[in-house]
Amino acid sequence: MSNPTSVDPVPSAPVPEVQDIESSPDSETTSQRKLERLGNAGLCPICGSDVHEDAYHCTKCRSFFCYHCRAHLSGDEPILQCSNRSCGYYGKWVCGVCDPLTKKQEVPLEYIEPVDGYWPAWLVASLLMSLLSGWYFGWKSALIVLIGLYAGVGYILQAMEINIFGKQRRVTMDRSTDVHACICCQSPTKKTGLRQRAG
Repeated sequence: MSNPTSVDPVPSAPVPEVQDIESSPDSETTSQRKLERLGNAGLCPICGSDVHEDAYHCTKCRSFFCYHCRAHLSGDEPILQCSNRSCGYYGKWVCGVCDPLTKKQEVPLEYIEPVDGYWPAWLVASLLMSLLSGWYFGWKSALIVLIGLYAGVGYILQAMEINIFGKQRRVTMDRSTDVHACICCQSPTKKTGLRQRAG
């Protein structure tokens, strides 16, 4: 009985590497930055007692502090909270120093503005010319000169972009608003304060 010949295993196709979700460019978490928090996250920055590393409030000294830089929060300064539930900074209190104001460009405001023309001065000039014409050639000539100058020549000047009878111009105003964005995920933040919390 002959020994069965050994068969070399067929090389399998290379298995594609599974890309980590956090490093995937299409995942939502790529918009979050790994931020280095300041100080010891396990200790209250005001009294030094033990606190949870996700805390921004010490139950022992009853102080609030910035979740990121751990600075003491007073009642007068604005406090910002991320509104993105998937963010590590969601609901945490961050001070305005860590999360400064940024400018957000809005849709420009456009409107039509009337521009007065030079028709009063043009009317006076036409009247003077018609009076001179009437003095030398009669009232019919004066009437023709008045209508010809004021209406005819005025229309030609208006067509040549000389503002005789008034015109309209389009005005565009750039607009921007001051906004706060989460320093971790760039999502909009909501503003609160210690006085609002107390109220």
